[in-house]
Amino acid sequence: MVEQATALQTGGGPPGALSFYYGHPDPAAFPLAELRAAVDATWQRHFPTALLYGPEQGSPLLLDILCQKMRHDEGLKLSPEQVFIAAGASQGLDLICRLWARPGDAVLVEAPSYHEAIALLRDYPVRLAAVPLDDEGLIVDALAERLHALRAEGTPVAFLYTIPTFQNPSGVTMSAARRQALVTLAQTEKLWLVEDDVYRDLCYEGTVPPSLFELAGGQSVLRLGSFSKTLAPGLRLGWVLAEPPAIARLADSGLHRSAGGANPFTAYVVAEFCRAGHLEPHVARLVARYRARRDAMLEALAATMPPGVTWTRPRGGFFVWLTLPEPLTAREVLAAAEARGITFPPGEPFFAEGGGERHIRLPFSYVDTPDIFRGMDILGQAIRAVSR
Repeated sequence: MVEQATALQTGGGPPGALSFYYGHPDPAAFPLAELRAAVDATWQRHFPTALLYGPEQGSPLLLDILCQKMRHDEGLKLSPEQVFIAAGASQGLDLICRLWARPGDAVLVEAPSYHEAIALLRDYPVRLAAVPLDDEGLIVDALAERLHALRAEGTPVAFLYTIPTFQNPSGVTMSAARRQALVTLAQTEKLWLVEDDVYRDLCYEGTVPPSLFELAGGQSVLRLGSFSKTLAPGLRLGWVLAEPPAIARLADSGLHRSAGGANPFTAYVVAEFCRAGHLEPHVARLVARYRARRDAMLEALAATMPPGVTWTRPRGGFFVWLTLPEPLTAREVLAAAEARGITFPPGEPFFAEGGGERHIRLPFSYVDTPDIFRGMDILGQAIRAVSR
């Protein structure tokens, strides 16, 4: 356990460096006692079913609980036929790409976007086409221009992958007006939307705008969710919300016809955890924990950054996105920072078609408050050192 923690903390930097590399949940916040009780309940109530191959769409008990969650949290009236259980949101995205895209298709992504999603999409013979965002989220006019240009040159577009809520890496949340404009464009252009919504529960101020799935009435939107950020990533359990024919397409994939539904035993454990009433109070504790860390990072940045450095103020999620003034680059700042004992990811991997040289992603979820202040002080020193 110590070796694993050390590996995560270094994040590819110098041994012993304080890492701002990974956007991971805090292991100290895992609800161990409640999960243990849920495991016991699974043994008592669902043996041996929980250890057998499960239905391709996923555990019926968890499907029902997710429908109840969406109704309680968002007022969505879903049926189980609109929900598919995946082995995490990443597996959901992988399956969508496998089924919805064909070799040579374009997949539209935000610039910047989640770097691991970019890497996943690059496993397929598709063309990634980037669309910029600003402080209101994806720029819909730019999306329309890129979409029309691709189609004019004869390139089919499989879907748009977007993270409209507490975006990774920028922390930006797409405005309600932009969401409606995006849904209208997608419906007019018959464009599938893949909505990565894994941070929705982690809101620290204000309210979260309606999802693209809700605004579209569930049509032509595949919405990804996950327990990785709110329970534990090792559970490998997420979901896809979509119209029933799309859910049937996912469930009828060769993978699930061969292997059955995703992680049946884990699905029963999480269902029992939720059924016992543990999820909502646990998420409330997470929100308080991560809000304090977000506030600490914003306070530390305001106190330590030199003139010309700017950063986002996320209303939820895990990330602050920092922009350096010209002519500084993140990689030269990284070299100076690692010499002083911290590491972080520079911005280039978050851009599918180049860019990001002046950007730094700063997760606050995995680092405690004293280390956040120490790390931002060191980052400020590093920026000043390379500015001379």
